[in-house]
Amino acid sequence: MNDYIHKTTCRVCEGTDLVKVLDLGSTPPANAYLKEEDLEKSEQAFPLALYYCRTCSLAQLLDVVDPEILFKNYHFLTGASTPSIEHFKKYAEEVIKPLISSKDDLVIDIGGNDGVLLSFVKDYARVLNVDPADNLAPISEGNGVPFYPAFFTSQTADDLIEKYGQAKVVVANNVFAHTDPLRDVFKGVAKLIDEDGVFVFEVHWQKHLIEEGAFDQIYHEHLCFHSLHALKHLVESAGMNIFDVEIVPMQGKSLRVFASKNRTPSINVERILTEEREAGLTDEATHHAFAEKVEQNKQKLLALLAELKSAGKKIVGYGAPAKGNTLLNYYGIGPDVLDYLTDTTTLKQGLYSPGMHIPIVSPEKLLTDTPDYIFLLAWNFKDAILEKEKVLRENGVKFIVTVPRVEIL
Repeated sequence: MNDYIHKTTCRVCEGTDLVKVLDLGSTPPANAYLKEEDLEKSEQAFPLALYYCRTCSLAQLLDVVDPEILFKNYHFLTGASTPSIEHFKKYAEEVIKPLISSKDDLVIDIGGNDGVLLSFVKDYARVLNVDPADNLAPISEGNGVPFYPAFFTSQTADDLIEKYGQAKVVVANNVFAHTDPLRDVFKGVAKLIDEDGVFVFEVHWQKHLIEEGAFDQIYHEHLCFHSLHALKHLVESAGMNIFDVEIVPMQGKSLRVFASKNRTPSINVERILTEEREAGLTDEATHHAFAEKVEQNKQKLLALLAELKSAGKKIVGYGAPAKGNTLLNYYGIGPDVLDYLTDTTTLKQGLYSPGMHIPIVSPEKLLTDTPDYIFLLAWNFKDAILEKEKVLRENGVKFIVTVPRVEIL
């Protein structure tokens, strides 16, 4: 594979009736953080544009960057985010454990990152983290979760069955936005779960992307923005069916989907499908309106930042998430506007943001080099962050958010 390819077919229905709805230009991979000595070197950049499939309603990227470039040395750690840890602890207690009947049952997490979710399951069943990022293996195993280094495919499923047997539960969270080819993965899962097995996965909901204007979720790792309509097509193509679905407050709003080979669908499935139709997710015009909203928010934010800088205000960024780099690059916000970015992920501290080259530091710097304004890039944790930084706010520091609208808090 070259560094990237341009697909011409939908990765869910394999149709060709696709239309571009939002073009974010050419940007570096959102997780390609730089060391200081790399700042003068040229960076790889790839087209970043969102397309809509008129056949199955999937919103997706058609320019696919080689996953070896994106994932082999990954800087995101689930365990660096307190809200994520709390989410996965609750997930293990309320979703996975009720599906386990004995300690011999096998629970597999596809793209399990540092093993946080399975660390809450390992005392109740056999667990296995299947993830391609080699650098996460010692962290996962340090959490007591065995690590199997691989991109998950139908062939991987065969290898796992031979080595470990079939699984009672397979989970995958915020993984299928990243996956190509997608249909092969679902066929692999269908082989991997036993006849009574359950497949549980979470995906960022296309409805949240569209309604909130949350375009910063679009980056090269996020190839798909899923609706339940598209997921139903995908799951059924692999010989499974969706029997339940929930909306969970991750990445703004995510769908938690339950699939199996033989369970009867709950009323939630048709309820969410109806909600999607009423929200216009199956209409092309809705996606063009989303692109217009993105452009309006861009102009409002840039005007606000220019006004604050001209008044001599010091502004920094809170969080250095991948999605923040989409926003910074598309808006053209660099170190002339934001003095630094803070992030709790120690792997990112001391590095620079891709494209715009803003230094990333520990949040402790907010106490010694306090700004007037903080631009909240990790907006999906807004409530938790505003509570955590109550003292800064009481001392007059203002927070700026841009999703779903530009406002000062």
